[in-house]
Amino acid sequence: MDKSTLNELIASSKLNDHKAFRKIVECYQYMIYSLVFRMLCNEEEAKDTVQETFIKVWLNLSAYKTDKKFSTWIYAIASNLCLDKLKSSKHRYQNTTIDEKLYSLISNDSVEQTIINSELGEIILRLTNELTPKQKIVFTLRYLEEIEIDEIIQITGMTPAKIKSNLYLARQSIRRKLEIIQNQDYGN
Repeated sequence: MDKSTLNELIASSKLNDHKAFRKIVECYQYMIYSLVFRMLCNEEEAKDTVQETFIKVWLNLSAYKTDKKFSTWIYAIASNLCLDKLKSSKHRYQNTTIDEKLYSLISNDSVEQTIINSELGEIILRLTNELTPKQKIVFTLRYLEEIEIDEIIQITGMTPAKIKSNLYLARQSIRRKLEIIQNQDYGN
């Protein structure tokens, strides 16, 4: 959706035009669901959080400044809701077969090349659930949603140093888990 159309829909939505807001929801719901599902890894909880996100967007449209990217603003709302949920309930992925899946997919290549292996994409998504909420949000935004650091700063409110630190720790955590599985493969 182009910026002028979006700004018109936002202006109409601010005047309680439900049809205009429905078009905004239709445009952004997949993007938000993708982020939220990757963060929470629970379909029902993701659906609820997407709904909460759009309720917050509706209730706070008057606070949105059109000089900022709308997608950044809505990502920030969804990210904060996810962080709150992750912090409050200490989400952790509970799957006893993840080690078995990792074990079967680890190759003789280096750990860095293993991470690149497309077959591990789904498993790496699961591994992010072992990260702290802040590590998970920056890892998800940067590597899974492919958002640039400057926009992650706007979404999370973190400093560049804090983002880089959390990304580093997230990568290290995933690398350690993969090394453990790889060592089990070789009987070390």
